[in-house]
Amino acid sequence: MSFPQHPFVGCADDIPASSCETAVLFRRSALSWYGGRLDAGLQYSAAAVGVRCERGHEFCELAPLWHVALLTKARELEAGWQAINSLEARRDKSNSQLMTATTLIIRGELLFAMGCADDGLAEVNAGLRIAECCDARSLLPTGYVVMALAALRRADMRTCLQFVDKLTGEALLGYFGQAAGAWVTAQAAEARGGVDRAAGLIAGIVTNHLVLRQLLVSEPAAASWLVRASRKLGAQDLAEAAVAAADAASAAHPGFSVVRGAALHAAGLLEEDSSKLLEAANIYPDRWCGASAREDLADLLAKRRSERNDTVRIFESALHSYTAVGAARDASRVANKLREFGVRRGVIRTVEREGHLPHGLTNTEFAVAELVSQGHTNNEVGRQLFISRHTVAFHLKKVYQKMSLTSRVELAASWRSRQLRNES
Repeated sequence: MSFPQHPFVGCADDIPASSCETAVLFRRSALSWYGGRLDAGLQYSAAAVGVRCERGHEFCELAPLWHVALLTKARELEAGWQAINSLEARRDKSNSQLMTATTLIIRGELLFAMGCADDGLAEVNAGLRIAECCDARSLLPTGYVVMALAALRRADMRTCLQFVDKLTGEALLGYFGQAAGAWVTAQAAEARGGVDRAAGLIAGIVTNHLVLRQLLVSEPAAASWLVRASRKLGAQDLAEAAVAAADAASAAHPGFSVVRGAALHAAGLLEEDSSKLLEAANIYPDRWCGASAREDLADLLAKRRSERNDTVRIFESALHSYTAVGAARDASRVANKLREFGVRRGVIRTVEREGHLPHGLTNTEFAVAELVSQGHTNNEVGRQLFISRHTVAFHLKKVYQKMSLTSRVELAASWRSRQLRNES
């Protein structure tokens, strides 16, 4: 079996399998994860870390960082944090650009999974700049996925789509581990134009067993999203296939609460089983995933008009967690659901902007102007910001007044001019 392109090194692995024990274990770890066996991947990566490479391969020096990456996928966050800090303490200041970039991106991905969004994104962004300069191409998708997913959760669609475009370019080059990139791309397509736009990607992910297995042990939020999206499409067969695959992944990883939580979440959605959704929310080690399960549980309870108090309490818990991890788009969605119950909770709908906003625009007005300048209709803007098209029209009128404009064409030209000034 040929070894896929290495996830950190920007070229195919040309180290013979027998060159050293560390390389052998590293290869087995990557191939295990690639085949959907996170447990074996972790076992081999831990073993690779414990064996010293006598030949000084740069490939082997990356083994501890690969182990941290797998701990992040397993949401063994405390262990991952201890491991990355231990590496930092022993770090050689003469490390290569590749080692520096890898450390930054893997640590940033871990921080993002821990709910420290701002710190994590700063690390990933710094790592990407170095990786792009030293042409570490296979390292880029890991960072692009984090940046696109974070931007999507913050309702910053411009940034999200920029990184999705970059992911698409890297996918054409056949990078190692394409599942997460395909999933984030599908989410962006749905956010931009509705679930129909993502239909082909959803079907492609679910029906490609290798991609689906890899995704389910890499992104705990993926199983529930696939079920939710498939049901919106009316594709019951795809929803059932996603649940079956999540159940199989859980059975293969009995010691992994995150994989178990993802399977329960997906099944709870498909079966409309509140007990499974509650159990998923309680065992997820990922705060965003826990909030997502609670939101789905509250949605289910909302259909039962007699459980209003529990519904409101669970929605508020989800809102608190989304806000804590910087998921403004998700928080806005839940805040709107609470309004339907007569509960008003203030929430910033868009990614927070640093410094003074132009023309005295509010955060919501800024977001509306940003999306309208990209050519989105009021309906599309409303869908992305979780507000009605009438509310979009109201904010757009305010934007026109504050910026002394009269049309969408003028807004697009003014916004583009402002961007060019900021970039210069």
